[in-house]
Amino acid sequence: MAGLHRAVEVKLPEAEILADLYSIQYDLEIATHLCKAASEMAAPRPHDSLAVEGLVTAAIVRYFRCFSSGARLGLRRSDIGDLDDQSLVDHDYFKALRDKFVAHSVNPFEENWVTATASERDGVRYPITSVGHGSHRMLLSTGEARTMGTLITKVRRILEPRIRDEEERLLAVIQKLPRDFLHNSDLRTPARFALSDVSRSRKQTRGLTARSRATRKSGARRQRER
Repeated sequence: MAGLHRAVEVKLPEAEILADLYSIQYDLEIATHLCKAASEMAAPRPHDSLAVEGLVTAAIVRYFRCFSSGARLGLRRSDIGDLDDQSLVDHDYFKALRDKFVAHSVNPFEENWVTATASERDGVRYPITSVGHGSHRMLLSTGEARTMGTLITKVRRILEPRIRDEEERLLAVIQKLPRDFLHNSDLRTPARFALSDVSRSRKQTRGLTARSRATRKSGARRQRER
């Protein structure tokens, strides 16, 4: 008789750290994919530089989500301290780029102004009849995509053993529990969100999920103790 295999949710406070590490891993996977897609647009055919910038910008946002805490645990710069010097320089560069260029529309790297067409002929200056858009901005390119992709790959290598260690730690906890504890469980039913929920505050939105602030704080405390 064939065996029955099914995934069940591990509803334990001890599982919260691993859940957050999985979430960070997912963000890094997406950022890697975005950098790869941007790099591939450097083929010897005309490509949309704005599309490249959009992909690199999205990768930067995804990457630095991993270094913020609050709704989930986050990486700290000290967690990647074993990176080579150049990679740490790259990390700091992209963080500054995120803070000054990506996150804010008014910055030295992106300027907009109004132009007017001033026409003159035979010494006669004609009335101004039109205005237009003048701009100067730094465009993120495939070079940034490749540098960012290399950095993310190295950070993922640092994260992987942490995930394996946490998986082993959690498995040891689970194996000490009565067998029926998890066999009687099931998969979590995802919370149902509507587009109208976007207007909710972050606190209200978190209230719709199974994650509690107290659980997150206890998980963060255990991570620091480790």
